[in-house]
Amino acid sequence: MSEAKPIRGLFVVFERGPELQHFYEEPEVAAFARKHDLAMLMPMGCPSTKNNGDLDVDPDHGLGRSLLTAIDQLSVTTNHLELKTAPLLLMGFSGAGALVGRLVGFAPDRIEAAIVSHGGQGAPLGLDTISLSGAALKIPVLILVGGKDEIVGTETPYSYFSKHWGRGAPWLFATQNDANHFCNEDATELILAWLNAILDNSGSKRASAVVNKNSGYYAFFRKEPTGLLTNSHVPLMGAVDLRYAQPSEVPPIDAVPAGWLPSRDVALSWERFATLPDHHATVKP
Repeated sequence: MSEAKPIRGLFVVFERGPELQHFYEEPEVAAFARKHDLAMLMPMGCPSTKNNGDLDVDPDHGLGRSLLTAIDQLSVTTNHLELKTAPLLLMGFSGAGALVGRLVGFAPDRIEAAIVSHGGQGAPLGLDTISLSGAALKIPVLILVGGKDEIVGTETPYSYFSKHWGRGAPWLFATQNDANHFCNEDATELILAWLNAILDNSGSKRASAVVNKNSGYYAFFRKEPTGLLTNSHVPLMGAVDLRYAQPSEVPPIDAVPAGWLPSRDVALSWERFATLPDHHATVKP
């Protein structure tokens, strides 16, 4: 990052295996960060001695405070004191997705947008036990799932989405029908289109600014059983008959909501994402 140019915000991508590393290193992601004057940060590992060496996804147990403290220290070492108060964009996959979902409620005054990719963790810290209110409901969240993900499935993330969408949250739920518990790189186009729209809409406003859900479109799809089950024997659902409409239009009676699409570009990316093939047929090293 340049010492001469102020930083508008910080894009935090939590490390959770090689897929997140690949996403973090994508040239499109770097170009997005430059366009919006964002710094990027990848917290690595974050193991807990109380969880068999796995991530402790409850930010009240230390990671929330540690993240904000690390950002404060980064602001000093880089001579970018604006980082102390800069809005955060957060992204997490799997267990780190469950962490990101909780960080939205932990520090809503600092978070501008969040991406929960294939998010889940063992009981009682899965997405099903997250309940947000107040300022946290103003934060846009993109929830990504895979139609073949037998680890976290589709229905627990959808219930998490539906609960908060019903409370007025400007969230978007997106299914890649062919994806297993992977595929963050397959979501790059959708993620960046969505983040671009969120940042363009927010302008110079701070995190937790009110999002105008009367702009853009509302998304809908029909659930279709895939015939697969999660490891917990919950049916997996694919997303078919995707459609979107202006917020003033009557919602379709034969579909379920998928949330808010801030622009037509996001709407088209959301539709394409559903039918993308799993890239692991030609997986990167």
